[in-house]
Amino acid sequence: MKLGSCLPIVMVCGSIGVATADVAAGPADVPANPLATPWSRPQTTYVMAPDLPVFDNHVAHAVAGFSNVIYLNNCKPAGCTITPGTDNSTANPPTSIVPQQSSVVSPFAYSDAIWQQVVDCVRKTYSPFAVQITDVRPTSGNFHMGIVAGMPQDVQQPTNVGGVSPFTCGYIPNAVSFSFANVYGPNVNQICWTVAQETAHSWGLDHKFDNRDPMTYLNTGPAWKMYQNQAGSCGELSARACQCGGSSMNSYEEILQTFGGTTPTPPMVGISTPRDGDSVSAGFPIRADITDDVAVNKAELSIDGKIVSTLMAFPYVWNAPMTLGQGRHKLKVTGYDVANTPASVEIEIALGKVCTKAADCQRSTDVCVDGRCVAGSNVTGGLGTTCANNSDCASGKCGADATGSHFCVEDCDPAANGCPSGFACLPAGETGGVCWPGGDDGGCSSGAGASGLLLFAVGGLLIALRRRR
Repeated sequence: MKLGSCLPIVMVCGSIGVATADVAAGPADVPANPLATPWSRPQTTYVMAPDLPVFDNHVAHAVAGFSNVIYLNNCKPAGCTITPGTDNSTANPPTSIVPQQSSVVSPFAYSDAIWQQVVDCVRKTYSPFAVQITDVRPTSGNFHMGIVAGMPQDVQQPTNVGGVSPFTCGYIPNAVSFSFANVYGPNVNQICWTVAQETAHSWGLDHKFDNRDPMTYLNTGPAWKMYQNQAGSCGELSARACQCGGSSMNSYEEILQTFGGTTPTPPMVGISTPRDGDSVSAGFPIRADITDDVAVNKAELSIDGKIVSTLMAFPYVWNAPMTLGQGRHKLKVTGYDVANTPASVEIEIALGKVCTKAADCQRSTDVCVDGRCVAGSNVTGGLGTTCANNSDCASGKCGADATGSHFCVEDCDPAANGCPSGFACLPAGETGGVCWPGGDDGGCSSGAGASGLLLFAVGGLLIALRRRR
């Protein structure tokens, strides 16, 4: 990260050192994972310090000294005096393991409008968690002080340092972190990125080899970074084992365990192309509009109940698979926020001619289900062929009954019962059904005693099917 991402820390769990941000730039690495390594490595530095009270993340909220308040201090108007010693943000003046002598951090160099944008960005970054971001010093109680001002030389750090924080394998009460805002110019995203990384170091987060995450050491990726709710390698310019054990870290989960979460607002999802009921041609485009009050994490496209693609970033645009058969199809787009809260929208379209029987389908191996052409039993993975799991089926759905028989199934509307001959549309779950072999032509029992004998397996979940009466 240019002028912002922390340097490697040579640490042992339980010991405390100083995590230091880099200022070295390298050529752009590719934005997707795994990430390419830039050509050059920045300078590294660390400082060992005496042990402080440290609490493991998952019990931090239950111990003395814990606080969910992050006080962002811009050191206006005359600078901040910091004295050396064990970290104590509540002292006057605050004490920190970073400076070697009593020091004054120069004030935030930019306008009040830029400052407010920085505060809003940090608040947005931490919004999934039960964390309070304020730029007014608390009058009592414990808090983390994030100094967002000055230059590294103010606290005897090298000129190529963008930020510094105490670090250990857990939560440090009343820690003081430094984000040297005056080295960036009025670049809100760069300052926000550094603040997010430096504050999080003080509750035990390592660097993460993921250029979308604030804990990254990489120069590319989105300008505004959010804590990624997925495990990934630790590391700076290459993947490595994590400082506190293990080969991966989920920064989102680490912070969630420490502070707890907020009640997320689901994203707003819409499909702009095609429209519900449209007739389309092969390979038609699908465009979704997804917004969230914090950020969108990913978007999934499902066709006829099967996930066909997942996009991790805007724009949310797909082309329908050329293998998609003619007839009616249901398109569903699901958006997820940073807490993986889903919201979905579904439409129905018609590709080419809507079928009423197998003879209407262009492929001789297809059968007609609810107006759409799907692979039949003469095709591997087609409707009614045997299967062991969902991936064996063209539909992505493998059904099982109480006798242990497994067949590939297709979604259907029980009210329409539009399954081909030899199959019946048995209700599955609350909103739909599946075409099951046998059906109404003697393969299924009828009457009250037959209800619930079938099970439908999708993704390992068994759902009772109700036979027709």
